Amino acid sequence: MVSKVCGTVLRLVLLAVVLTAAGGMLWWWHQFRTGKPRVHTVSQGELLSGVTVSGTVRNQQKTSVTAEIVAAVRRVVVTEGKIVEEGELLIELDDRVVAAEHAKGLARVELAQQYLVELKAGPRKEEIAQAREAVNAADSELEYAKSNHRKVQQLADRGVAAPGELSLADKGLKVARAKLKAAQAGLELLLAGTRAEQIARAEAEVRLAQAEVQRCQALRGKYRLCAPHRGIVTARYVHVGEVVSPGRVLLHLNNVDQTEIRAQVQETQLAGIQPGHEARVLADAYPDHPLVARVERILPRVDPESGTVTVLLRLQGPSGVVLMDGMAVDIALIRERRGGVVRVPVEAVRRDGDRAQVWLRNGRQFVPKRIRIGADDGQWVEVRSGLSVGDVVRVN
Repeated sequence: MVSKVCGTVLRLVLLAVVLTAAGGMLWWWHQFRTGKPRVHTVSQGELLSGVTVSGTVRNQQKTSVTAEIVAAVRRVVVTEGKIVEEGELLIELDDRVVAAEHAKGLARVELAQQYLVELKAGPRKEEIAQAREAVNAADSELEYAKSNHRKVQQLADRGVAAPGELSLADKGLKVARAKLKAAQAGLELLLAGTRAEQIARAEAEVRLAQAEVQRCQALRGKYRLCAPHRGIVTARYVHVGEVVSPGRVLLHLNNVDQTEIRAQVQETQLAGIQPGHEARVLADAYPDHPLVARVERILPRVDPESGTVTVLLRLQGPSGVVLMDGMAVDIALIRERRGGVVRVPVEAVRRDGDRAQVWLRNGRQFVPKRIRIGADDGQWVEVRSGLSVGDVVRVN
C-alpha cells in the first residue's frame, strides 16, 4: 500500500516538472515569435584566433596641479570627470594686486621710451634759436657794461666820480662777461647734441622698466592654472574663496593619451604571442566599443603565486572613449587571422554541450537548425556545416 502511494506521489511530481518545463518553453516561444527579431545574414569574413584574458587600464602620466603662490581662488572652471585639452584653464586665482603692478609697469615703460626718443632726437630748432638770442642779449649787456665802465673810469681819473661808482662798474662788467659765457656754453651744449652716456642711461631705464613688466606677466601666469596636457580630472580639492599656498595640491589630472593596458596571461597561454601582435580590448564600461591595441612588451618575469606573465599593450589611434585608471577590460590576444570563414555572431548560437543550434529563417518564420561550429573569437563563431552564405539567422 505504501509503495503504491509513493509511486503515485512520484508520478505527480514528475508530471508537475514536465508541465512547468513545457509552460516555460511555451512562454519563451511566445516571446521569441512576438518579439521584434534582430537578424544577421550569414557571410564569409575574418576570424581571429588567440587567447582571451583580463586586464586593467593604467594611465602612465598622473599630474598633480599645485599652487605656486598665496592667493584666493576666484574661479574653479572644471569638475571631476571633465576631459580637458592641453592649455585649457582649470583654476583662476585672484590677481588684482599684481594686475595693478603690471599696469604701473606698462606706464613706466611708456615714459622711459618717450624720454629716450626725446634724447635721440636732440634739441629742437626753437630751443637753439632761443639760446642764440640769449647769447646776443648777453653780448649786448657786456658791451653796455664795458661802455659804462669806461665812462666811470674817466670820471674817476678826473676826480669827479663818487668813490663807490668805479667799484660798482667793475662788478657790472664782471657779471655781464659771466652771463655771456654762460649763454655761449648753453648754445654750444645744444649744438653738440645729446651725449652717448645720456642715451645709454635712458636705454637702460627702458630695459629696466620692460623687465619689471615681464616679471609681472610671469607672476600673473601663476594665477591662471592651465592643463599641462590633455587628460581627465580625477580629483578636485579646492573651492572658490579658499586661500591657497605654494605646494598645495588643487587637482589631479590623468593623461588619457598615455594609456597602458596590463594583461595577466598564464605562461601556458603565451605561445605565439609576440610584441607587435594585434589585440582587441573591450572595457566593461563600453561594451559596444571594441578597441584595437598592440602588444608592446612582455615582462620577463612570472608571478610565482598565480603563474601569470604581465603583457603590456598600447591602444592604436583615437579610441573615441576614455579609459580611466584602474578600469577593468577583457583582452583578446590575437595569434593569427583566418579569412574566408563562414561565420555568425556569437549571440546567434545556442549551445548545449557539444551541440549548437541557430534559428534559421524559413519564409516568414524562424525554425531551429543544428549546425557544426568551429573556433570563435568572442565576437564571431565559425560555422563548419549546417548553414550557407546568404542564410538569415536570428540573433536575439
